Amino acid sequence: MGAVTLQDIRLTEYNLENLPLLKQLREGLFNEKPKVCIERARYYTEYLRDMSSDREPAEIRYANAANYFLSKKGPLFFDDNLLAGTTTSKPFGAPVYPEWTGMTIWPELDTISTREKNPLILSKKEAEELNFDIYPYWMERNILEYTRKKHNNPECMRIFERIVFFIASKAGCISHTVPYYRVALDKGVEYIIEQAASREIELRKDENLSEENRQKLEFYQAIQIAMQGVIAYAQNLGKKAAGLAAKEQDPFRKENFRKMAALCARVPAKPARTFREAINCIWIVQVAIHAENINMAMSPGRLDQILYEYYRKDIDKGVLTVKEAMELVGCLWLKLNDNANLVPETAEELFGGAGTVPAVTVGGVDENGEDAVNDLTYIMLRVTELLKTRDPSLNARYHYEKNAEEYRDRVAEVIVNTKAVPAIHNDVVDIKVLENQGTKLEHARDYAIIGCVELGVSGRSYDASSSIILNLVSGLELALNNGKRPVTGDEQVGPQTGDPSQFKSFVEFREAFENQLRWLMGKGIELNEYFGHTYQEILPSPVLSAFFEGPMEQGKDLISGGALYNSSGATHVGFADTVDSLNAIEKAIFIDKKCTFAELMKALEANFKDHEKLHAYFINKTPKYGTDDPIAVENSRSLIRFLYDFYQGHTNYRGGRYRPGYW
Repeated sequence: MGAVTLQDIRLTEYNLENLPLLKQLREGLFNEKPKVCIERARYYTEYLRDMSSDREPAEIRYANAANYFLSKKGPLFFDDNLLAGTTTSKPFGAPVYPEWTGMTIWPELDTISTREKNPLILSKKEAEELNFDIYPYWMERNILEYTRKKHNNPECMRIFERIVFFIASKAGCISHTVPYYRVALDKGVEYIIEQAASREIELRKDENLSEENRQKLEFYQAIQIAMQGVIAYAQNLGKKAAGLAAKEQDPFRKENFRKMAALCARVPAKPARTFREAINCIWIVQVAIHAENINMAMSPGRLDQILYEYYRKDIDKGVLTVKEAMELVGCLWLKLNDNANLVPETAEELFGGAGTVPAVTVGGVDENGEDAVNDLTYIMLRVTELLKTRDPSLNARYHYEKNAEEYRDRVAEVIVNTKAVPAIHNDVVDIKVLENQGTKLEHARDYAIIGCVELGVSGRSYDASSSIILNLVSGLELALNNGKRPVTGDEQVGPQTGDPSQFKSFVEFREAFENQLRWLMGKGIELNEYFGHTYQEILPSPVLSAFFEGPMEQGKDLISGGALYNSSGATHVGFADTVDSLNAIEKAIFIDKKCTFAELMKALEANFKDHEKLHAYFINKTPKYGTDDPIAVENSRSLIRFLYDFYQGHTNYRGGRYRPGYW
């Protein structure tokens, strides 16, 4: 929905000096130290251990757990933010999700507050509660151990646990997707409950329910239970705000609490009517989703599109100013920063310091293929430019035939001024990519960015991008060592693909490399499938499913294939390094005859000590990825074709195809 009415799209008259609330909130955020929050772990454990049974249907059991937590979750107000609700019980908190990888910090409960890199403050009392009360319950009930036991500690899991080959992210989360916030904004959560209830009533008319319809019945019951929890949390926020308003002496804070009490009585239960209601509705839904699923790459999507009608209506009525809209957007940006990842010390090298990557997407075209840039697009760019916060991860779509040059130039200016964001995405290419994957054109045009970064269809595709994070270089090392990897010992890890010194051509080596990758990728897919079936059996997602197109219509949880589109993503680390290594091997050994495989392996083992001349040759004389050198171009294209064909030949546990991506 494109409509630019701003006189100055750069909004230069606004800065943090004349937006004092945002300045104050930003300073408060930057002064906060992250703390471990055990609130969710406490209430989920309490309900599942003491108030339910493993014999209860998983869908209903976890809906009740979400309801129980949301009903008891503290309605907290830490500062003067205009939005109600917090992800955790701390101003800046790292929530513990014990059913996933939340237990990985168990060995460092006594040291996590003082560790050298990214310490997370944990009180002695809460550490003891985790140690003696919460973690023991989850020792054999977390996703990893349940799957290990069910499949007799399969080889794919043992490979995964060495870390150096691949990561199967479902051991740690259901995440990396863009929910359908429009249903909460336009219809309200009460509407979701009504839809589920009417479908339940229809199913109950059948006295001889099939197994499929019994599962649908349980799903619709679960949706109602979970959504009642969302409403309960909002109502508790409203009651708390009303109480604070009654006691508050400061006029600004008193009025803010009064307004929050009123809006929490309205949203997300009922449709939003104003811009402030709409933006608060999105935030409360985001909090509710994180009450169920881990705080990683749950991406709000195209906020300039889904919020625009509320903005435009309020502006036209004269009840909202551009400055007030900027304040509300800024408050949402800062709220999206109120939580941190719970990362064990052993994972700091890879994930330390990373944000939770809730990606916001602006610009591009609408579902009809027309320019979608509007006033909110520029407001969000300006707020990002001023706040310079880690999250949200801002992404700007650009269609060179539809979007104006001044929009492109403004995006570039913000990148320069923030030194980081937004990332720019080519609408023409991205829409075509999604079409080629079977996405309807109007849906493809409504794509949004997930995490850092993948393509998803807003609220319609459960992409599970980065389900597998695979180290391409490990496949290369396996090929160089006939299926062994020196850093993990002399054990035969991958298939025996031959002694490279006996290869007569580069094609033979590339075939060995592809065979190792084929084996490695197969293990990654095997484990992802195991984890997927585990979720279907014991850990569904009724809250997240409620905010998607498809699950309600099909009577299926997202994890069972309820979304309209159901791909799984495999992310490949070290693509450029791998291509450069292939280039170097082809050029040095098979073209220039600068060394043999035996000499190369000797140099690698010594880390090129006493082989400086060969090292200099590799650096200066071999083709590099990203250039027009024909060897580099062919090796990169060949690897992309191989990865694409392999993954597209595999169907996931939800009925969708695997799709490769690259880091």
